[in-house]
Amino acid sequence: MVFCNFRCLLSLCLLGCVSLTSLGCDKQTTQQSMPNQGAAPISVSIDVEHDMHTLALPLRLAFMTGHVKAGMALYRAGELQMAAPHLLHPVSETHEKEREGIDKIGFNGDLFEQVSAALEAKQLATDIEPLLAKAEANLAMVAQRAGGDTVEIIQFLLATTVDEYTIAINNGAITDLGEYQDAYGFVQVALAQSSSLPSPLDNKVMAGLKLLAALWSKGPLPVEKPESVAKVTDLVAKVSNLLK
Repeated sequence: MVFCNFRCLLSLCLLGCVSLTSLGCDKQTTQQSMPNQGAAPISVSIDVEHDMHTLALPLRLAFMTGHVKAGMALYRAGELQMAAPHLLHPVSETHEKEREGIDKIGFNGDLFEQVSAALEAKQLATDIEPLLAKAEANLAMVAQRAGGDTVEIIQFLLATTVDEYTIAINNGAITDLGEYQDAYGFVQVALAQSSSLPSPLDNKVMAGLKLLAALWSKGPLPVEKPESVAKVTDLVAKVSNLLK
């Protein structure tokens, strides 16, 4: 999972919602190999990565919730293997930095440990729907307690969506399914956040985000002909401009 590369950070700065300093970014250059379905693997240069110690808590929660949204949709679609890495995100040791401070405002990691156990036991989502609903409700409650500026959170999610989608699509095909699914999840979180905007801005932004979400024609499931990066970027820009 790529937290955010230079394109994302540049987008955030141009949108005027955050600065590089406030995001707490360290300059790094790494290579991430993207699994390609039916083609040669592609390498992507990652220039800048968030420092999760300094990224604002509301943004970390939005980031984490995007993974959960994607995972829940996949789990409910019966795709347990695809759902696993997304749903394990809130309790994975790899992403421990993202969780710093959230226990104090009510994050219940036990719920996600139970979801993890259900995944390992290959239980269907229909069998544990009450547990999934509790886990979702817990993240929503924690996000509400964390507060934050709704416009900043949505702008962050939009910029990250473009970043992830750009990595996911190559030559008109999905070459990194995980990033494609992450981008879907971030749009879903942005859509949920839009209901907190003042009227009439809320309805305008919500309408734009619904059009954006519809570009994932099968939700987080893979498709043969995904929408182009240009189309996603164009809709993101339109929604972002509404928030300026």
